Parts: sequence; structure tokens; C-alpha cells
Amino acid sequence: MFDQLQQMMATPQAREMVFRMIAQQVAQAPPERREALSRVTVTLETTERGMRLDVGRSDDEYVEGVIRQAIENWTEMLSRGFQSMGFRVEIVE
Repeated sequence: MFDQLQQMMATPQAREMVFRMIAQQVAQAPPERREALSRVTVTLETTERGMRLDVGRSDDEYVEGVIRQAIENWTEMLSRGFQSMGFRVEIVE
């Protein structure tokens, strides 16, 4: 199942559809919320066998909640995906 999901998300069309849905949700947010989101820098550092994610802080409490929730959701999704393929997953806090 995960292999199928991975293959599906490997297509540019599927990824574009997901990103378009996210962009539509953000477009419905008030202008001050979109501005607060735009001030947060997200850094992805790729390594030979992995990556590191760093998300800046926001002065907007709602955006801070969005950041926390997004990190929790992506952590769970990635960890469960690797676990379902048989890997041992360690989450370091």
C-alpha cells in the first residue's frame, strides 16, 4: 500500500494536485495571516542519506499552532510510512 502511495506521489501531477489544494486553503485565510506565514522561513537541508527540517518562529500565535500541527502531522506520516515498510523508526526530540 505504501509503495502504491509512494509511486502515486512520485508523479508531478499528484504532487501538484496536493500543493494546489494547500494553496487554495491558504488563499482563503485573512491577509494578515498570509503575511504572518510569509515571514516564516522553512529550511530543508538535504544530506547524502537524509534531510533536516528547520522552521522559523512566528510572532502570530495562530501561525505557531499551524507550525506545531504541521510538524506533528508530517512526523507521524513519515514515521508510519517507514514503519509500514519494515524500517525501525526513531524520533529524536
